[in-house]
Amino acid sequence: MNAGAYGGEMKQVVKSVKCIDFDGNIREFSNEDMEFTYRHTKITDSEYIVIEAELELEYGDKDEIMSVIKDLNEKRTSKQPLNLPSAGSTFKRPVSGYASKLIEDAGLKGLRYKGAMVSDKHSGFIVNCDNACCNDVLDLMRIVISTVYDKFGIRLEPEIKILGTEL
Repeated sequence: MNAGAYGGEMKQVVKSVKCIDFDGNIREFSNEDMEFTYRHTKITDSEYIVIEAELELEYGDKDEIMSVIKDLNEKRTSKQPLNLPSAGSTFKRPVSGYASKLIEDAGLKGLRYKGAMVSDKHSGFIVNCDNACCNDVLDLMRIVISTVYDKFGIRLEPEIKILGTEL
């Protein structure tokens, strides 16, 4: 899905991706074949499952690289709810604004539905706070999507890939 954060994206380091389809056929795609865009690749809407990725990294000064890693980890730790299970950032960034800001402005930060909760640390995450099942998370996502749409006319889209059901 071309994950990214803090100005970096997977498209910058992926050299090739090996996939398998439901018939067991294996296919390899180059970086160019992958058609990377924001939170999307050629694989996103396909029947392929990624089984391997070859990354091409740049050489650099170890101390500088470690400093950048430390800084990014501190940002991530201070802003994201890493103390609770989640599937990561739940919604894509809409064309105008940020999903987390819209969710917070809609008064949903900290909202609980059964075992799932809109994180009170970062409202862009739905976390498992009390033995949530898949349906708890999906139902809470539906509540968030409809509430944000009703209040702001913006339809949030899942950033996570959901298999076997529709929102």
